[in-house]
Amino acid sequence: MSSPSAQHDDDAVVARRNRIDRLNKLASRVGYGLYALSTVAFFAGLWTSYTSAMHLVSGVSLVVGSIILAPSIVITYGIRAARREDAATGGNS
Repeated sequence: MSSPSAQHDDDAVVARRNRIDRLNKLASRVGYGLYALSTVAFFAGLWTSYTSAMHLVSGVSLVVGSIILAPSIVITYGIRAARREDAATGGNS
């Protein structure tokens, strides 16, 4: 049986993990949204006259979306692994 202080530490870890998960979901939505914006700008330019503004929006949103989304994907796998480990060891999830 674990002591109350150990349970408090576990709860703090779980609370922090949940806070990071919420921020990570927001980053994921923003990253995928920027990918969608890039795709829309590209095809809008392809179907109409491809202006330098469309080129800029398409390129910048693709690069910024990649910068935001890459760590978000890695963090998602880390959070899932930590939750699986907690469930396997009987910790808080």
